[in-house]
Parts: sequence; C-alpha cells; structure tokens
Amino acid sequence: MRRFFATFPAGAYDIVARDLKRFKMSELVMREHDDSSLVFDTTLTDERIIEMRYFTNAYRVLDRASDLDSSSLTGRFYQLTFLRNGQPESLPDHERESIEREIGSTFHLIKDAHKSRNNFVLIERANGSRFLTLRLSRAKFKRDDLEPGELRPELAHVLCVAARLSASHTVVDPFAGHGAIALEAVRGFGCRSVHASDIELDPARRRHDSIDWHAADARALAYLHDAAVDRIITDPPWGHHALDPAIAELYTGFAAEALRVLRPDGLLVVLTGLTDAADAFATARESNPDACTALFEPLGSWNVLVSGRSASILKYRKLVRRAVGG
Repeated sequence: MRRFFATFPAGAYDIVARDLKRFKMSELVMREHDDSSLVFDTTLTDERIIEMRYFTNAYRVLDRASDLDSSSLTGRFYQLTFLRNGQPESLPDHERESIEREIGSTFHLIKDAHKSRNNFVLIERANGSRFLTLRLSRAKFKRDDLEPGELRPELAHVLCVAARLSASHTVVDPFAGHGAIALEAVRGFGCRSVHASDIELDPARRRHDSIDWHAADARALAYLHDAAVDRIITDPPWGHHALDPAIAELYTGFAAEALRVLRPDGLLVVLTGLTDAADAFATARESNPDACTALFEPLGSWNVLVSGRSASILKYRKLVRRAVGG
C-alpha cells in the first residue's frame, strides 16, 4: 500500500469516512484525520484518488524522495512549498536546501516554480506530524471556473453523499441557483431524473440533458406531484444567521412543500448558515385525508465551513405516521 494525504470541505469528515468504508481493508485503510483532512493507505491508483469527488486536494506521502517512482513525475522542473495547518509558510533555509538537494539528485529535476509541473509539498499538521508529499494533479471538473457564489463541486458531492444518492433516485434542488448540486447528481452519481428550480432562473446556470430546469417558488413546486421525489438536496438562502420573519416564512413554507413532494422515507439534505434553521423542519407537518401525518425525522447534523463562514448540513427523513384509529 502507498500512503496519501487528502483534504476535503471542513467539517465533513464523518460523511467522507462513511463513504470510504465501502472499500475493502485490502484496498484502503484510514490512518489519522482531523475535520478537514485525512491520511490513508491504499492500493488505489493515483487516477482513482484524483477522481474522488469530495477531495479538494490529494498528495502522495513520501518518507523520503526516493520512495517516488519517476513515472509519477511530469517534466524536468519542480517546486517545493511548505504548508503548516493548511497555510503556506517559509521554511528555514537549511531545511529547504536539504530537501531540495534530495529531490534534485534523486530525480534529476531542476528547481523552477514558474515551469514546474511537479509540486512537492512539506506538510505539517496541527498534531505536529510532518511529511513530504507530491501533490497530485486535480481533476478537470475541480478546476472549472465558478460563478460568484456558486457551490464548489467537492461540497456539492459531500451533500449528495450525505443524502445517500444513487443513480436510480429522482432528485430535486428547489434553490438551485447556478445548479452545482443538480450537476453533481448527474456527473458524480449518474442520476437521470434531476429537477432544478429557483424563483428566477440564472442565465449562467449549469445546463445538462438530464437536468430539468423550472422557474418556481420553493414553497410551491407545482411541477412536482405528491410523493414524487426520492431526495431533496439544496442550499437555500442563508439570510443573517438567524431566522428573521421573511427567511423564517421561506424555510417553513419550503419544509411543508418538501414533505408533500418527498416519498415516504425520502431524504432531505440542507446546507444552511442559519443557526435556527432546524426549527423549520422540526415543526413541519403534513396531514393527509387518509389519517396519516408526515413529519421530518432528524438523522444527522454536521458543522462545516463554507468560504470561511460557519454553516451546517442538516439531514432528515420523511416519516409517515398513521393516526390512532386511522
């Protein structure tokens, strides 16, 4: 097995780790972690790791430069950087010179930060551990230019993983904005029945043959029949970290409509920066003529960082209860 270090959206470790447990112990073993990074041993290829859609960056860990096969290198040039707790810092001259000598002599590479396609990174973590790494190239979809405010694909993927999304599911994002979540449902999970809507459609929205776009208020999703959806995955407006009356009405109205369109046992996953957002889902109820009441059962909550702002991922299941005597 080879050792790797990878980063992911801060606060999402439990979600990422649960997904990685699908691999056999002979394929991948997690060694240590914090809330935004992971050290693991694996037999998976570099290409498989690069394509893991929730990793923001991935690095091959080297006990020494000679651990790296020259076939993993690209071109004649390299650069060396130092990250302490995820932030770039300067290395003492003697330490930098020692590492650069080893890299240069082992691989016959030339130091040139401008021409380099081989990015060696010395990483120091909060627990004091240090290791030399080679940063892997990033998958193309992670390098795409984003519109201002658009959700990063790695975070969109985390939300879909939290929802246990699969290709057979019908999924909707009723606060779709640019469509990052809907696009990830298609590209990352192979979903073919994907609905995306917003009160006004953004001209720069992500378009795909498998995404049906609708102009609609999230409180009145007229384009969806009752119990038509397996998963709702969305990032509604955050407002000002607390439920002011207008935002409160938006969330409670959306919660009621989500109960209507979700199938029994369907899942709702919400990314929000509102500290009181859970109140809207805790009080949501839907009464049906057949004496059944639907409500949201909380399944999980994760504190995350989104562009440096505190947020939460909330997960619920639609639970249908039959009234006594019904």
